[in-house]
Amino acid sequence: LHSHYSDGAQSPRDLVLEVMANRLKAFALTDHDSMAGIPALRSALNELGAGARFVPGVECSARFEEQEIHILGYFTEDQPPAMLDYLKKVVLERQERNLKMIKRLNQLGYAIRAGDLAEADGEKRIHGRVHMALWLVEHAGFPSIADAFGELLNEGRPAFIPRKRRKVEEVATVIRKAGGVAVLAHPQQYGWCALPSDPDAGRLLHHRFCSIRDQGVQGIECFHGQATPQESRMIRAAASGLDMICTAGSDSHGREDQHASMYRLESVFLSAPSS
Repeated sequence: LHSHYSDGAQSPRDLVLEVMANRLKAFALTDHDSMAGIPALRSALNELGAGARFVPGVECSARFEEQEIHILGYFTEDQPPAMLDYLKKVVLERQERNLKMIKRLNQLGYAIRAGDLAEADGEKRIHGRVHMALWLVEHAGFPSIADAFGELLNEGRPAFIPRKRRKVEEVATVIRKAGGVAVLAHPQQYGWCALPSDPDAGRLLHHRFCSIRDQGVQGIECFHGQATPQESRMIRAAASGLDMICTAGSDSHGREDQHASMYRLESVFLSAPSS
C-alpha cells in the first residue's frame, strides 16, 4: 500500500480504516523512497485496535537491463537505521530532479514552483511527478493525472528528467543489510509478460528472475493488483524452483483511476498451472 507520504492519496490512518473494513489479515506500507509514514500508521493501528498484522516496508527504484524496475523492502523494524540513511541520499536526488523538471515546466509556460509540491502541514512527504501532475490537473486544465503524464511527464515527453538509478545488487544489499527482505515488485509492468503465448517468453522471464535472484533479491511479487490472471500464472511458473518468496500486493494508491483498489479478505490468488 502507498500513503500520502509518497504518491498515495490516503493518510496512514485512512489506510488502516480501509484495511479493517476489508478485513485483511496482513498488509504492508511501502511508500516510494520513504518510511516516514510508518510511525503514523503504527499509531493508528494502536488507536483503532486493528488486528491485522502490519509489515513495515519501502519501495525503491533500481536499474536492470537498462530499464527502471522497483524493489520492495520488507522489515521487522519500523525505522531501520541503515535503510533510513540510504533513503536520505535518495530523497536529495529526488529533490534535485524535481527542480530540474519544474524548470522545464516553467520553460513550457507552466507557472509551477517547487513550493507547490510541498504539503502545507510540513510533514516529511516525498514529492515527485505525481504531485506535478496533480498541480497540472488543478491549475493547468489537464483532465487527469494520466493526461499530464502522457503529455508532459512520462519518459520521452518534454518535461521529463531521468532519475539516478542504482543497480539491483546495490539496492538489494542495502535492504538486506538493514535487516529486510528484498522483493521484485510487479514484474508484469516492465513488459516482461507481453507475449505469454510465445514459448520463449516464459524462459526469458525465468532467466531474468534468475539474474535478479543472483543479485540478492529474495522474492517475486507474483500477484499484483493490476496483473491479469494469465500474467500471474506466467510469473508464478517462471519463479517456480528458484527458492524465492512469492508475495501478493494490491499496490493500492487510493486512486482507482490509476491503480488497483485494496485487496479484500475475499480476494483470490491463482496458482501456477501444474506441470
